[in-house]
Amino acid sequence: MNLVNLLILYVFGFASALQLIPEVYDLQADIEKRLDQSKVQELNTFAELQEAFLVKDSITYGSAIGYKFNITNNLNQIVVFLSGSICRLPNHWNTSTPFNGIKLYYTFDETIAKSLNYTEMESVEFLNGFLGFLVENPFDATTSNDIYLVIAPDYCSDCTADSTWVYELGASKKNLLFVYDSEPRISVVDVDYESVILKADEAIFGANRSFNLLIFDNNVSIPVALNQSICAANESTGYKRMVPINEDSTRMQDHTFILTDFDVAQTYSAVLTVTNPNIPYSGGVFEQFEFTMSPTKSCKLVWGLDFCDEVAYAAPISELFLSGEQSWGEFLSLYDNNTENLYQPFLYALQQVACDTELDARYSPFRTCDDCRYSYKQWLCAVTIPRCTSSLHAGPYNKLYSAGSGRNKFIEDTIMPPLPYAEILPCLNVCQAIVRDCPPDFSFGCPEDPEMVRLSYIDPLLLVDGEDQSTTVATDSGETHELCNYLGQQNKFLPTQQN
Repeated sequence: MNLVNLLILYVFGFASALQLIPEVYDLQADIEKRLDQSKVQELNTFAELQEAFLVKDSITYGSAIGYKFNITNNLNQIVVFLSGSICRLPNHWNTSTPFNGIKLYYTFDETIAKSLNYTEMESVEFLNGFLGFLVENPFDATTSNDIYLVIAPDYCSDCTADSTWVYELGASKKNLLFVYDSEPRISVVDVDYESVILKADEAIFGANRSFNLLIFDNNVSIPVALNQSICAANESTGYKRMVPINEDSTRMQDHTFILTDFDVAQTYSAVLTVTNPNIPYSGGVFEQFEFTMSPTKSCKLVWGLDFCDEVAYAAPISELFLSGEQSWGEFLSLYDNNTENLYQPFLYALQQVACDTELDARYSPFRTCDDCRYSYKQWLCAVTIPRCTSSLHAGPYNKLYSAGSGRNKFIEDTIMPPLPYAEILPCLNVCQAIVRDCPPDFSFGCPEDPEMVRLSYIDPLLLVDGEDQSTTVATDSGETHELCNYLGQQNKFLPTQQN
């Protein structure tokens, strides 16, 4: 058997990796050392596990605890899902590594289990606070009606009789009780100096699931040794806040949501957890992720607009908002109302186009006026509400503006940015979309010369091989937005399209 086998299961409706880990290297030497220090040489009592019900227990170094689970069924194949989660490790434990120093042994032979004959039992190791294991075995007349489980710590030179592990353990014939997903399922859209916009993966939503997002300060987080443990996450007290996540708490069209009250330039870590009320105490953990707040107050998040409803990023902050003379709602309205006013003349002009005539009389057999309206609106929102990042991240592709300046008169005269900032330029394909989707009567065009493109847009195909792109990324965000700004899904950043 390979050291690591991945079995993909769909337990909560999303794919989770089940790590199958047999004996570790030089298991015999480890067992001999453990037996030398063991306080128990045999087990006479095995607590009975119930279907899909977890037990919480603790074990000290040198001890062993036994359980049994009835496997009687009408099938010719024994299938048992074993699930474990470490809640706490010994106080002296090195939590910067994935190793937990504790194993689950199993056998179908009661005599082997009672005698603690570890060399005759199969074993699976707790790693990162998580254990998920599938036992498969042909059923025959000699097979016991029970599977016997033994929890025992590994040999540990630094451990004492007081070294204690706290864990949860369960068994089921149907599914895992704990899962770990190597995807965060929450992505960082953008940040400013005090707020963050996050986006939830649509795949996580469904019936009978409860999600919480735990957010930790930079110096406090779930350690590596427990970062896949739902028990450790649930029992953690060091988080800055816990945010319930559901479809009602996110914006319906894109599942984004905004959180506030963070500190300038600080880094935070977060982990999403899920529970299923239909299975007592069960749950799952998603991979942790980080986000870092902007080091300056030059940008403010723009989100939840009525007209530019797909804008979800930081824009140049206004002088009045920074001074406290303007509310966030008033700040948002400035950008949104200005853009909508600029959109109206285009809308009137488009009404002169025969959009609903016969197909062979339309301006395009492939594009409609609806496509044109959408693409023009996306372009207009992108160029009138510039995406902003700290001036510390200015470079050849993030265009630097001094205080009071901007890409248009509205920014300079109405927003009046009080601090220097850098603009993440729109993607060139945002412009190319209106050329592609709108009637040729409008004579829309986009720059083609690389130097002209770089004045207003960015296209990665125009980059020269080997160019330094380190300053082209919005590094004050937990997610990189390479080179350019896009809105929505249809114009999501893709290589230049000529059609």
